[in-house]
Amino acid sequence: MLFNLFFKRPLFYLAIFLSIGIISLHAAGIWEKIVPVPLDELSRFAKKASGDYIVGGVVDSDVEEKTLWPNQKNFTFTLKVKKLWQADTKEAFKAEGRTKVTLHRSSLDLAYGDEVVLKGRLTLPRPRTNPNGFDARLYWERQGIRSFFYVDRHSAPKKLASSPANPVFAKALDAKHYLSETLHRHFQGDTAAFLAALFLGERSDLTEEFKELFMKTGTLHILAVSGFNIGFLCAVILFLLKPLPIKRDSKLIFLLAAIWAYCLVVGWQPSMVRASLMASVWIGGKLLGRRTDMLNTIGFAACIILLIHPEEIFDIGFQLSFLAVFALARYFQKFCVPPELLPNETFTFKEKTARYFRELFWGSFVCVVLTLPVTAQNFYIVTPLSLIANLAVVPITFAIFFLGVILFFISWMPPALGLITVSVAGLMKAMVLSLNAVESIPGAYFISGKIPWPLWAVMTAGIIYILETKQFKNSAKRALAVVSFLFIIFAAQAVFLYAANFGKLRMTVLDVGQGDAIYIQFPDGRNMLVDGGKGLFSDKGRWVVSPFLKSKGVRVIDVLIATHPQEDHIGGLIYIFDEFRIKKVIEPKRAYKSYLYERFKKKVAKERADYREAAAGDAIDDFHDVSVRILNPYRGQKPHKNINEDSVVLGIRYRGTYWILTGDIQKEAMGALLASEESLDADVLKVPHHGARLDVTGQAFIKRVSPKVSIISVGERNIYHHPNPVTLDILKAVPGNQVFRTDEQGAIEVVSDGVSSYVKAWKPAA
Repeated sequence: MLFNLFFKRPLFYLAIFLSIGIISLHAAGIWEKIVPVPLDELSRFAKKASGDYIVGGVVDSDVEEKTLWPNQKNFTFTLKVKKLWQADTKEAFKAEGRTKVTLHRSSLDLAYGDEVVLKGRLTLPRPRTNPNGFDARLYWERQGIRSFFYVDRHSAPKKLASSPANPVFAKALDAKHYLSETLHRHFQGDTAAFLAALFLGERSDLTEEFKELFMKTGTLHILAVSGFNIGFLCAVILFLLKPLPIKRDSKLIFLLAAIWAYCLVVGWQPSMVRASLMASVWIGGKLLGRRTDMLNTIGFAACIILLIHPEEIFDIGFQLSFLAVFALARYFQKFCVPPELLPNETFTFKEKTARYFRELFWGSFVCVVLTLPVTAQNFYIVTPLSLIANLAVVPITFAIFFLGVILFFISWMPPALGLITVSVAGLMKAMVLSLNAVESIPGAYFISGKIPWPLWAVMTAGIIYILETKQFKNSAKRALAVVSFLFIIFAAQAVFLYAANFGKLRMTVLDVGQGDAIYIQFPDGRNMLVDGGKGLFSDKGRWVVSPFLKSKGVRVIDVLIATHPQEDHIGGLIYIFDEFRIKKVIEPKRAYKSYLYERFKKKVAKERADYREAAAGDAIDDFHDVSVRILNPYRGQKPHKNINEDSVVLGIRYRGTYWILTGDIQKEAMGALLASEESLDADVLKVPHHGARLDVTGQAFIKRVSPKVSIISVGERNIYHHPNPVTLDILKAVPGNQVFRTDEQGAIEVVSDGVSSYVKAWKPAA
């Protein structure tokens, strides 16, 4: 039986066995021994952290430009390194590898193939430092890049020569630049950015808000050049070639050439290569006059990709692409059987339209259902109404794609061009209105949280069983069974999340760089967020705090505390207001002028949450045996010149354990606490002001608290050189005190059962 299955679709099953083998070798730790990092790989020098380097090499990619501020730009590219020198001693080293280069400004017109010399700092991408967070190091390693190089702001790059290593790739980049310039010449804002993403895979100009609109409606696949683009391209080319007196095979050969030319122009992006391979196998079958089996086609493409680049198996895009195509090939006909026509019978326009939308709905359904275990486990959200959104977005996007292709051909004809630009702008407006309408519907998306592996396995097996079983003859009943099963799974997930924390007080000090963000879960299921890290371009609320909260299944924040209005504490909270419902907001009401604080206050007003001014002596609700009291600032106290002194200080007591969170308080506030009658003896202390230097008062404060655990929330290689060595010595002098640092150990989790506090660092100290 198994032999017959393998013989029927050998390439499909070979791809499965190959995938299992690669995953198994990685899991067993054998892969690293089979494919070791070369001894002279550039990343090995980054690990030494021995100061600045000078690197010489060739620009190995397109140079991407991104505007950060009106007068500030970033330039990034991949450099294939040939030479390396120590900046101070000029000692030369043999080194090889590719590094991601970032320039904050450039007076040179750099391009692919340029040979350059750069001076700057060589670093490693940061590994995952927060639970369920993004692992930048692993991501870039799988792209063949193991190091980052930041060019010194005071050192100009030197261009030695300019001769593209690959003339074909250089011409493709020229074509890509021409197409990009054409789009930006005729369109503005989100429309230009969307078209650049749709045609060329350039997503750098897309605003995060625009991308999130697509994510929350389950249509993010539209913004990635992939199978949709290849499908659109094939449809447009075949439509344009249809009236021409050309043989079918000639049309197919032209189509094959167009697909790979398009793939070359957009830069051999993995998603495009996957789609191009699958399309090529299908076209090849047509040319040879053979019936093409879609599952074998998928398997053939997967085998080629995995043999060339085995690490692709861990790429989410790879997983989603093949699962979606597999869903269409295997399960689509279980929901949508094409009607049989009588001889000489044709469909009316109305019937064709109805059939198109029916096929689009069920095609989206099987793709969403089969990819759900991957999307829910990686993005922590579920988008049930993506089926409705796709009914509007896919045809509109195809119309935009079709008009865009025409635009490239007639860009020299102003009258016709004007009609196209107006039409595209109108379609874009219709698409955005449709997505906003879907997003505004209650239940358009919901936060699911990270699913425990046993429950995830049950969900995956259950979906496949319901799709495979022959018990359902009716597509509607099969779909209802899938939806009902998933409802049970997510209900069980909610119960699990509640049960996992029942009876425990849990605090996670997140690694947000030079800033604070602390999440607290109470035994009764409620929660509290204290600060949110920096905002704007390094928005920790968007990239760290929000994903962490979503992985925990958090939809509502019961209490949000802004300890004080400086950027590294309230910047990330602005995004949090957009993603979660906030019930109560507490802050020290002190005057402070900054752009971010003004935005924060507007978000608070718009949220209409219960607002309270922090004042010492006040209690914050009753959290089932947990007492949370404010210890600073004092009510009616004149604001300090140093805003740090007015930081909210919290005392959290759970039965026999006591924690103190100190914000950024300094000498005066610590002195006031020492002079108060407040009990300061604590098990856990969040060290004040990121470990800044403590004076005599600070030393007395630490001695009075006498913590068993001290946590410093601090950024790696920060410009303030925190934590200060004096402060570290004071903390280490406390008998039995353990010192944890987010810059070295990532997020720090503390759990109390009411008797003792247990600490877990996300990653061990190096």
